[in-house]
Amino acid sequence: MHAIVLHRWPWQEHGLLVDLFTAENGRFRVIARSARSAKSALRATLQPFQLLDIDFSGRGEVKTLKRADLQQAFPLTRLALYSGLYLNELLQRLLPNDTELPDLFKAYLDALELLQKEDLIEPILRKFELVLLEQLGHDFSFHEEADNGHPILPQHMYRFIPGQGFVVEHGVSESDLSLILSGQEILQLADFQHLDLALLQQLKKLMRLALQPYLGSKPLQSRELISAVLKQNAQQPNQEGKS
Repeated sequence: MHAIVLHRWPWQEHGLLVDLFTAENGRFRVIARSARSAKSALRATLQPFQLLDIDFSGRGEVKTLKRADLQQAFPLTRLALYSGLYLNELLQRLLPNDTELPDLFKAYLDALELLQKEDLIEPILRKFELVLLEQLGHDFSFHEEADNGHPILPQHMYRFIPGQGFVVEHGVSESDLSLILSGQEILQLADFQHLDLALLQQLKKLMRLALQPYLGSKPLQSRELISAVLKQNAQQPNQEGKS
């Protein structure tokens, strides 16, 4: 079975407690005994962003890892690394236990592959967020109104309601502009292609709103790391920042 490490913690003197993500079982937790000992091959293998072939045993909430062999590594650096940690944190917070999710697992591997080689990080993150919501049954339409199924029209204004989708906005107020988009913008966002910086920022706000009901009030640590890196990049005029 193929698996990716989402997170790991020390367990007892030499072991690890590991959250894994697989296509067949979704997110589940294993104990890797002696994985932190100097002679253990698992010490280097049980790292994030590495595709593993694993065997495990047990039927309880926490299983026992018997074997983990490296199949493919996705070396991420700088902003791509923090973006990968953001994907992992989303999966940790939102994935149900022991649920088959093959399409989401493939989307995650595709995102890691793109993070290795693409300069523009933000569309990769936004597309994965949308796939995650779709796979968990929390998706919304970029093409139809949430309350009646009518097509979204370019000339109309729409309000995004988390947990539902877009509804026609009848009275735009200045304080609510962050929640409101034109139909033309929504239809452009649906494609995830050829988005300018302004639309990318709108898409970021939209996906944050869409995820918020399921993430709750606890902040994502990886978002804070990404913000710190972007701020550092902005302070270096000779280095092109990413978003």
